[in-house]
Amino acid sequence: MSSQEIQIIDDPAAWKSSDFDTPRSWVRTLTPAMIDDVESAMRGVMNADIPLRKIRREQFPLSVAADLVAAAHADLNEGRGFTVIGGWPVERFSDAENRIAYAGLAAHMGEIVVQNYEGDFVVDVIDKGIPYSHKSRGYSSNKLLPFHTDGADYAGLLCMEVAAEGGFSLLTSATEVYNEIVRTRPDHIETLMRGFYHHRRGQHDPGEPPLSPERIPVFSFHDGFLHCCYNRNPIDWAQKEGITLSDHEVEVLDYLDEICARPDVQLSMDLQKGDMQFLNNYLILHSRTEYQDGADAKRHLVRLWLDDSTGRRNGLSLLDLYVPAASRFTAASGSASNA
Repeated sequence: MSSQEIQIIDDPAAWKSSDFDTPRSWVRTLTPAMIDDVESAMRGVMNADIPLRKIRREQFPLSVAADLVAAAHADLNEGRGFTVIGGWPVERFSDAENRIAYAGLAAHMGEIVVQNYEGDFVVDVIDKGIPYSHKSRGYSSNKLLPFHTDGADYAGLLCMEVAAEGGFSLLTSATEVYNEIVRTRPDHIETLMRGFYHHRRGQHDPGEPPLSPERIPVFSFHDGFLHCCYNRNPIDWAQKEGITLSDHEVEVLDYLDEICARPDVQLSMDLQKGDMQFLNNYLILHSRTEYQDGADAKRHLVRLWLDDSTGRRNGLSLLDLYVPAASRFTAASGSASNA
């Protein structure tokens, strides 16, 4: 292990909740003129009949809103690792119009990519009453989701409707979590960098192995930049296929989860209608509290995954495990990467 890998990382992505002492200080709010600008671009895409998944930034030109969107992209790529574009008036537009406007703004962050084995480019995050297990994905449940990273470089969520109760988005800086482990339990770093096998949750062809063929590091470095890739449940579920976690490995994972759960480390977001949250999956671990829908208020988020070819952190992600055919590393290697 190099000396770089056991040093504290001094980076804007290393933050604590106390760095955001003003409510919604992380929101970049669209002005009326910016909304008109986005609407004009949205109308252009719809008139040209461009499918949502094929929208690129050059097809969604911005003028008044360009600087705000560029600053939001910098938040992801060079700054704190997350951003929220707020103030989009979802009530003013149809469902299709909202999705195109959201996808158009997202296209300025990266290219819209597939999210699962079934080939979905857009996922509606709603309570479908499907338990979160080794046979399903967490976005179909209303239960608490533990801290994890998603696939692809960035994850986006458009809030269309809020829950009657709960459903808060919780964020933790992976860089700060890494720093805290280096400060307090540096002996855990080697285990986290060796990584763990992951259960693929049925996201593979018949006859393919149900587990990742190799260990997936929780922390690694690519081009000198920290990269985080973590989801505790698939690691635990790997035991259903004969993988055994040692007492030490369980201790290390428990300690990581303990740090993520500390109030001084996590930032709670009560996303409002019209908020568009974007996360850098190499820098941000995120969670969601349990929620309850009411008769008139049913939580509804629209999720996109994005790959950013200009990103500083372009390492492997869980997208390469669950949708290897769509991996950007396929063309370079000649075959899909499952690591």
